[in-house]
Amino acid sequence: MYAATGVTAKGCDVAVADVSGAIGPTRYPQILKVNAMSNPVNNNTTTTGEKNMFMKTTIATLVVVASVLQPLASMAADTDARPLKDLSQASSQIHWPQGFDPKTADAFVHNEIFIKAPANVIWDNLVKATEWPEWYSNSSDMQIAGGAKTELEVDVDFTWKTFGFPIKSTVHEFVPNQRLGWFGSGTGIKAYHTWLIVPKDDGCEVITEETQFGPSAIQYNIEQPTAMYDGHHWWLAALKYRSQHATKN
Repeated sequence: MYAATGVTAKGCDVAVADVSGAIGPTRYPQILKVNAMSNPVNNNTTTTGEKNMFMKTTIATLVVVASVLQPLASMAADTDARPLKDLSQASSQIHWPQGFDPKTADAFVHNEIFIKAPANVIWDNLVKATEWPEWYSNSSDMQIAGGAKTELEVDVDFTWKTFGFPIKSTVHEFVPNQRLGWFGSGTGIKAYHTWLIVPKDDGCEVITEETQFGPSAIQYNIEQPTAMYDGHHWWLAALKYRSQHATKN
Protein backbone atom coordinates (compact mmCIF):
# COMPACT_ATOMS: atom_id res chain seq x y z
CA MET A 1 0.00 0.00 0.00
CA TYR A 2 1.54 3.29 -1.07
CA ALA A 3 0.20 6.82 -0.63
CA ALA A 4 1.76 10.24 -0.38
CA THR A 5 0.65 12.66 2.30
CA GLY A 6 -1.08 15.76 1.01
CA VAL A 7 1.23 18.42 -0.34
CA THR A 8 -0.40 21.81 0.02
CA ALA A 9 0.23 25.30 -1.23
CA LYS A 10 -1.92 28.41 -1.08
CA GLY A 11 -5.12 27.56 -2.91
CA CYS A 12 -3.94 24.05 -3.84
CA ASP A 13 -4.79 20.63 -2.35
CA VAL A 14 -2.78 17.67 -3.66
CA ALA A 15 -3.45 13.98 -3.13
CA VAL A 16 -1.65 10.91 -4.48
CA ALA A 17 -3.86 7.85 -4.80
CA ASP A 18 -2.78 4.27 -3.98
CA VAL A 19 -1.41 2.49 -7.08
CA SER A 20 -0.35 -0.75 -5.39
CA GLY A 21 -3.23 -2.59 -7.05
CA ALA A 22 -2.75 -1.10 -10.49
CA ILE A 23 -2.18 -3.51 -13.36
CA GLY A 24 -0.26 -2.28 -16.36
CA PRO A 25 0.49 1.27 -17.46
CA THR A 26 -3.08 2.31 -18.41
CA ARG A 27 -4.50 2.66 -14.88
CA TYR A 28 -3.40 5.91 -13.26
CA PRO A 29 -4.57 7.56 -10.03
CA GLN A 30 -5.93 11.06 -9.78
CA ILE A 31 -2.83 12.94 -8.71
CA LEU A 32 -3.85 16.56 -8.43
CA LYS A 33 -6.94 18.36 -7.18
CA VAL A 34 -7.06 22.16 -7.22
CA ASN A 35 -9.70 24.11 -5.30
CA ALA A 36 -10.73 26.74 -7.82
CA MET A 37 -12.57 28.82 -5.21
CA SER A 38 -9.31 29.47 -3.38
CA ASN A 39 -7.18 29.70 -6.51
CA PRO A 40 -5.54 33.12 -6.51
CA VAL A 41 -5.20 33.04 -10.30
CA ASN A 42 -9.00 33.26 -10.54
CA ASN A 43 -9.11 36.18 -8.13
CA ASN A 44 -9.10 39.56 -9.86
CA THR A 45 -7.59 41.21 -6.77
CA THR A 46 -4.46 39.07 -6.85
CA THR A 47 -1.24 40.85 -7.77
CA THR A 48 1.01 39.71 -10.59
CA GLY A 49 3.66 38.66 -8.05
CA GLU A 50 1.18 36.49 -6.18
CA LYS A 51 0.06 34.88 -9.43
CA ASN A 52 3.64 34.09 -10.38
CA MET A 53 4.32 32.66 -6.93
CA PHE A 54 1.22 30.46 -7.21
CA MET A 55 2.27 29.13 -10.61
CA LYS A 56 5.79 28.34 -9.33
CA THR A 57 4.36 26.57 -6.30
CA THR A 58 1.98 24.54 -8.46
CA ILE A 59 4.81 23.46 -10.79
CA ALA A 60 6.98 22.51 -7.83
CA THR A 61 4.10 20.51 -6.38
CA LEU A 62 3.60 18.63 -9.65
CA VAL A 63 7.31 17.73 -9.68
CA VAL A 64 7.04 16.33 -6.15
CA VAL A 65 3.94 14.31 -7.06
CA ALA A 66 5.58 12.97 -10.23
CA SER A 67 8.63 11.87 -8.26
CA VAL A 68 6.35 9.82 -6.00
CA LEU A 69 4.17 8.43 -8.78
CA GLN A 70 6.92 7.30 -11.16
CA PRO A 71 8.47 4.56 -8.97
CA LEU A 72 5.03 3.36 -7.92
CA ALA A 73 3.92 3.03 -11.53
CA SER A 74 7.13 1.14 -12.28
CA MET A 75 6.41 -1.26 -9.42
CA ALA A 76 2.94 -1.90 -10.79
CA ALA A 77 4.34 -2.57 -14.26
CA ASP A 78 6.93 -5.01 -12.86
CA THR A 79 4.47 -7.36 -11.13
CA ASP A 80 5.16 -9.99 -13.82
CA ALA A 81 8.95 -9.55 -13.79
CA ARG A 82 11.10 -12.69 -13.82
CA PRO A 83 14.82 -13.23 -13.17
CA LEU A 84 17.08 -13.49 -16.19
CA LYS A 85 18.09 -17.05 -17.07
CA ASP A 86 21.13 -18.06 -19.12
CA LEU A 87 20.43 -21.53 -20.46
CA SER A 88 23.32 -21.46 -22.94
CA GLN A 89 25.62 -23.46 -20.63
CA ALA A 90 23.01 -25.83 -19.19
CA SER A 91 24.48 -29.33 -19.24
CA SER A 92 22.69 -31.94 -21.34
CA GLN A 93 24.10 -34.60 -18.99
CA ILE A 94 22.02 -33.51 -15.99
CA HIS A 95 19.07 -35.71 -14.98
CA TRP A 96 16.26 -33.31 -14.06
CA PRO A 97 13.26 -34.67 -12.14
CA GLN A 98 9.87 -34.01 -13.66
CA GLY A 99 8.74 -30.44 -13.04
CA PHE A 100 12.22 -29.06 -12.39
CA ASP A 101 13.50 -28.47 -15.92
CA PRO A 102 15.53 -25.24 -16.33
CA LYS A 103 13.34 -24.15 -19.24
CA THR A 104 10.29 -23.80 -16.99
CA ALA A 105 12.09 -22.68 -13.81
CA ASP A 106 11.74 -19.21 -12.33
CA ALA A 107 15.51 -19.18 -11.73
CA PHE A 108 18.42 -21.27 -12.98
CA VAL A 109 22.17 -21.25 -12.43
CA HIS A 110 25.06 -23.27 -13.85
CA ASN A 111 28.58 -23.45 -12.40
CA GLU A 112 31.53 -25.70 -13.14
CA ILE A 113 35.17 -26.08 -12.17
CA PHE A 114 38.10 -28.40 -12.85
CA ILE A 115 39.56 -30.14 -9.80
CA LYS A 116 42.86 -32.03 -9.84
CA ALA A 117 41.63 -34.82 -7.57
CA PRO A 118 40.07 -38.27 -8.01
CA ALA A 119 36.27 -38.53 -8.19
CA ASN A 120 36.09 -40.49 -4.93
CA VAL A 121 37.83 -37.68 -3.00
CA ILE A 122 35.49 -35.04 -4.39
CA TRP A 123 32.50 -37.28 -3.71
CA ASP A 124 33.60 -37.88 -0.14
CA ASN A 125 33.63 -34.13 0.54
CA LEU A 126 30.17 -33.67 -0.99
CA VAL A 127 28.36 -36.44 0.86
CA LYS A 128 29.84 -35.60 4.28
CA ALA A 129 27.25 -32.86 4.61
CA THR A 130 27.65 -32.25 8.34
CA GLU A 131 31.17 -31.00 7.55
CA TRP A 132 30.03 -28.44 4.95
CA PRO A 133 29.91 -25.51 7.41
CA GLU A 134 33.61 -26.12 8.21
CA TRP A 135 34.69 -25.24 4.67
CA TYR A 136 31.62 -23.63 3.02
CA SER A 137 30.36 -20.84 5.27
CA ASN A 138 27.23 -20.26 3.18
CA SER A 139 25.88 -23.41 4.88
CA SER A 140 24.90 -23.74 8.53
CA ASP A 141 22.64 -25.58 10.98
CA MET A 142 23.10 -28.86 9.09
CA GLN A 143 21.05 -31.76 10.46
CA ILE A 144 20.68 -35.14 8.74
CA ALA A 145 17.60 -37.15 9.69
CA GLY A 146 18.27 -40.43 11.42
CA GLY A 147 20.15 -39.43 14.52
CA ALA A 148 23.91 -39.76 14.29
CA LYS A 149 24.20 -39.77 10.49
CA THR A 150 26.95 -37.58 9.07
CA GLU A 151 26.74 -38.48 5.38
CA LEU A 152 24.07 -38.13 2.71
CA GLU A 153 22.49 -41.21 1.17
CA VAL A 154 19.61 -41.94 -1.16
CA ASP A 155 16.20 -40.67 0.05
CA VAL A 156 17.63 -39.20 3.26
CA ASP A 157 16.17 -35.92 4.57
CA PHE A 158 18.29 -33.07 5.89
CA THR A 159 17.67 -29.52 7.08
CA TRP A 160 20.06 -26.62 6.81
CA LYS A 161 20.42 -22.91 6.05
CA THR A 162 21.89 -21.47 2.87
CA PHE A 163 21.68 -17.97 1.37
CA GLY A 164 19.91 -17.06 4.61
CA PHE A 165 16.99 -19.43 3.91
CA PRO A 166 16.10 -22.37 6.17
CA ILE A 167 15.71 -25.31 3.79
CA LYS A 168 14.36 -28.83 4.09
CA SER A 169 16.01 -31.15 1.55
CA THR A 170 15.66 -34.74 0.39
CA VAL A 171 18.32 -36.60 -1.58
CA HIS A 172 16.87 -37.81 -4.88
CA GLU A 173 19.78 -38.90 -7.09
CA PHE A 174 22.68 -40.77 -5.54
CA VAL A 175 25.25 -42.44 -7.82
CA PRO A 176 28.53 -42.77 -5.89
CA ASN A 177 31.45 -40.79 -7.36
CA GLN A 178 29.24 -39.50 -10.16
CA ARG A 179 25.87 -37.90 -9.39
CA LEU A 180 24.22 -36.25 -6.38
CA GLY A 181 20.98 -34.31 -6.38
CA TRP A 182 18.41 -33.16 -3.83
CA PHE A 183 15.08 -31.39 -3.60
CA GLY A 184 14.85 -28.33 -1.41
CA SER A 185 11.85 -26.42 -0.07
CA GLY A 186 11.33 -23.35 2.09
CA THR A 187 8.91 -20.47 2.49
CA GLY A 188 7.83 -19.49 -1.02
CA ILE A 189 10.47 -21.58 -2.75
CA LYS A 190 11.13 -25.08 -4.07
CA ALA A 191 14.33 -26.11 -5.78
CA TYR A 192 16.45 -28.91 -7.15
CA HIS A 193 20.26 -28.83 -6.78
CA THR A 194 22.37 -31.34 -8.64
CA TRP A 195 26.05 -32.26 -8.92
CA LEU A 196 27.84 -34.12 -11.71
CA ILE A 197 31.46 -35.39 -11.47
CA VAL A 198 33.05 -36.11 -14.85
CA PRO A 199 36.49 -37.85 -14.68
CA LYS A 200 39.24 -36.48 -16.93
CA ASP A 201 42.88 -37.50 -17.50
CA ASP A 202 44.33 -35.59 -14.57
CA GLY A 203 41.30 -34.79 -12.45
CA CYS A 204 37.55 -34.17 -12.73
CA GLU A 205 35.19 -31.63 -14.19
CA VAL A 206 32.60 -30.82 -11.53
CA ILE A 207 29.28 -29.34 -12.68
CA THR A 208 26.59 -28.06 -10.35
CA GLU A 209 23.23 -26.65 -11.44
CA GLU A 210 20.08 -25.53 -9.64
CA THR A 211 16.53 -24.65 -10.61
CA GLN A 212 14.18 -22.68 -8.37
CA PHE A 213 10.47 -21.98 -8.39
CA GLY A 214 8.16 -19.76 -6.34
CA PRO A 215 7.69 -16.11 -5.26
CA SER A 216 10.65 -16.10 -2.88
CA ALA A 217 12.92 -17.43 -5.65
CA ILE A 218 11.67 -14.75 -8.04
CA GLN A 219 12.10 -11.89 -5.58
CA TYR A 220 15.53 -13.02 -4.37
CA ASN A 221 16.97 -13.51 -7.85
CA ILE A 222 15.61 -10.19 -9.11
CA GLU A 223 17.00 -8.29 -6.13
CA GLN A 224 20.32 -10.19 -6.14
CA PRO A 225 20.72 -11.53 -9.69
CA THR A 226 24.28 -12.90 -9.22
CA ALA A 227 24.00 -14.17 -5.63
CA MET A 228 23.19 -17.79 -6.49
CA TYR A 229 25.97 -17.99 -9.09
CA ASP A 230 28.45 -16.35 -6.74
CA GLY A 231 27.50 -18.63 -3.85
CA HIS A 232 27.89 -21.77 -5.93
CA HIS A 233 31.18 -20.55 -7.38
CA TRP A 234 32.38 -20.03 -3.83
CA TRP A 235 31.24 -23.59 -2.97
CA LEU A 236 33.10 -25.06 -5.95
CA ALA A 237 36.27 -23.10 -5.19
CA ALA A 238 36.21 -24.34 -1.59
CA LEU A 239 35.53 -27.90 -2.78
CA LYS A 240 38.49 -27.63 -5.16
CA TYR A 241 40.86 -26.43 -2.45
CA ARG A 242 39.68 -29.07 0.03
CA SER A 243 39.84 -31.94 -2.49
CA GLN A 244 43.24 -31.02 -3.94
CA HIS A 245 44.66 -30.44 -0.49
CA ALA A 246 43.42 -33.87 0.64
CA THR A 247 45.31 -35.61 -2.18
CA LYS A 248 48.57 -33.99 -1.02
CA ASN A 249 48.31 -35.37 2.53
